[in-house]
Amino acid sequence: MRVFPWILTLLTAACGSMNADLATAAEPREPAKLQDVVSNDYNRPPSPVKAIRSLFSTDQDRVFAARQRVARASYVASKVQAGDIDTVDYSVLHDASGTMPMEGEIVMEGHAVAGIHNPTTYQGGPGCSSCQGGTSCGSDTCDSCGPCCPTICFPLCFNLPLENLSFRAGVQGFKGPLNAGMDGSFGFLYGVNWGAPLFSRDNGFGVQLGVNGTNANLHGASFTEDHRDQFFLTAGFFRRVDWGWQGGLVYDHMSDHWYYDIDASQIRGELSWKFQCKGEFGFWFTASDETSDIDEQINLPGGTAPIFVDESFQPHNMFAFFYRTPLDVCGGEMRFSGGWTDNELGLLGADLNVPITKSLAVETNFLYLVPRHSNEDDGDPCACETWNIGINLVWYPRAASAASAGKNYYRPLFNVAHNGTFSMYPTE
Repeated sequence: MRVFPWILTLLTAACGSMNADLATAAEPREPAKLQDVVSNDYNRPPSPVKAIRSLFSTDQDRVFAARQRVARASYVASKVQAGDIDTVDYSVLHDASGTMPMEGEIVMEGHAVAGIHNPTTYQGGPGCSSCQGGTSCGSDTCDSCGPCCPTICFPLCFNLPLENLSFRAGVQGFKGPLNAGMDGSFGFLYGVNWGAPLFSRDNGFGVQLGVNGTNANLHGASFTEDHRDQFFLTAGFFRRVDWGWQGGLVYDHMSDHWYYDIDASQIRGELSWKFQCKGEFGFWFTASDETSDIDEQINLPGGTAPIFVDESFQPHNMFAFFYRTPLDVCGGEMRFSGGWTDNELGLLGADLNVPITKSLAVETNFLYLVPRHSNEDDGDPCACETWNIGINLVWYPRAASAASAGKNYYRPLFNVAHNGTFSMYPTE
């Protein structure tokens, strides 16, 4: 008889559940609203400890996470089969023009390609920023996705994809031989970077174009009252993949105006192997033999007469291995670099991009060229310290989100040149 109360309790709960289902059967339900099905713990933002651990996840952690995803998918499927979740009717998409990109789709035919879409079928993007279809001069519309696509009509009409356009602004501190062994330079950086498919979306190749400007030493320095203005230009091409060989090549130009006027250029490139699971390992370099002459004078602190600077400078030729990995927590990525220069200096560097809102991300970077130190280094121009550190706020005006911008196929592979990727030293 002791079992009877438990049976009565179970029958009461079952009846209550059936009545609740009948009462809500006529109410409309949103299809596949996972936050009502899956535990709320899954939708909460990760803790700082979990975020740090995800940066150094092991194979065992990734296997466990994959099992969790399978279990979650099985749970949702059982809910759909039981009728607790309404299925979605995808037939309405048959009449839509173009092919919708599916996030997470991996291309494995022929050559694998990175990103969130198949470049052979991708025709649109968030906000119709990369329309396909006909246009006509004098019209700013696209046949396939309406009036939201910019069209250039001089002398020929073509669409200008803007989903890979980004603007950045921030601060930068740097120092090198051009600082004459005295004060470092600190100021503000602002710029724009843009990437697009090369000719068509079915070949996997992209082009990029960007500019940066800096204003530093706004109150002069201890040896000059001039403020420092710089302009950087970067243009080139690249190719991204899901796995395999990935790389590109760009041309950098710098104009630097301080107590001198310098114009210099270099070639910058990288080649890497992207693993199927996560991360990539590669090699990047800069190369230039262009020299710029300086014939100016500066006033050293405590000096009674000006010092004449009559030297030739050229860009550092840098060579570095790197490891780059995506950040699972927030959709960003980070890279660590280590290498050397052609004048036997060591090189350490890193850069990081972390989305913080739907359209904003924080971008940081640093580079340090380890100087030579010995008793024979007195007067050695390569013994001067060279470093750069910057932090910028990046805005993606046409991307679906700052996180998705980090997955787009034709986003720029290279950052626009700055004092961390373009540094000068005096030739001996």
